[in-house]
Amino acid sequence: MFGTSRRSQVLVGVALAVLVGVGAAAYAASGGSSSSSKSGRSGAGKTTTSAKTKHTKAPGHTGSAKARAKQPACTNKGAAPTRYRSVVVFSFENRTWADVGTAFRNLPYLHRLARKCTYFSDWTETDTGQNSLSQYVGQVTGARQSGTVNDCSPSASCSTTASSIFRQARAAHLKAINYVEGATAPCSADGNAAKHVPVLYLWGADDRAHCKTQVRPYSEFDPKALPNFAFITPTLCNDGHDCPNSTVNTWAKANIQPVLNSKAYKDGKVAVFVWYDEDHPVPNLWITPTAVKGPQTLAGAGAAGTLGAWESMLGLPCLADACTAPNMRAAAHS
Repeated sequence: MFGTSRRSQVLVGVALAVLVGVGAAAYAASGGSSSSSKSGRSGAGKTTTSAKTKHTKAPGHTGSAKARAKQPACTNKGAAPTRYRSVVVFSFENRTWADVGTAFRNLPYLHRLARKCTYFSDWTETDTGQNSLSQYVGQVTGARQSGTVNDCSPSASCSTTASSIFRQARAAHLKAINYVEGATAPCSADGNAAKHVPVLYLWGADDRAHCKTQVRPYSEFDPKALPNFAFITPTLCNDGHDCPNSTVNTWAKANIQPVLNSKAYKDGKVAVFVWYDEDHPVPNLWITPTAVKGPQTLAGAGAAGTLGAWESMLGLPCLADACTAPNMRAAAHS
């Protein structure tokens, strides 16, 4: 009995040793996994993960267009750029902060932007005693122009010879365009209102000769191929002159957001502004990549300081009252 049992134990031990040896060899051949089919998928997954880790995107990489579209505006905490490639201004009409609500709370799309971007709580137009025309022309020239009052139609007697950001841009070989929604021809306010198209009132130096290149139909506006300076004039309904805040909000979302989704904006090369012509205190919004969050209080903030910011962003010298206006760009970290 004893002998037989002993021999059996030895034989069993030898068999176990052989099995262990075979199993170890198989384990090594399979790359260190206990299951051939599952270990192959698991091993590939680990290799892919490792590769992704080694190829992490560099800081500042914007990724795909879909990923860029999800990135919120005004969230870059870095330094504001010295120069921008483009400044884009969307103009709207006849509101005070009371009309649109603090931080545009009555316009949901603009409110979402205002909660992340900069606005000035006390912003004053060019001439508080005048209507639209004086504000539009004053905004691009830097001062009240005595020849452009009472919403008169553009003519030799209703115009100004003062310089403007449009003339400055030409001299610096930059492209500046006043886009007119509703218009189908250049140098025209058809389908819109002339008093909201400031370039039509610029009659100094060679201004008139460049009207056809600097006043264009809004249908030509391309968020992916922006000029250096764009001043956009929506229709009388879409700008809020004849229609409610809900219309403005819908139009703003459809037209501003594509600019914010553009690669140029994501790369920090575009500054976007929501501009209202009147009435004090005038709503406003600076949607720049590095803009500080929330309301800013700055004595003297208004039309002249805003023009000064646009000029500075494009590397242009100041005009008229913009030269003595407070530095709104610094206050907005833009």
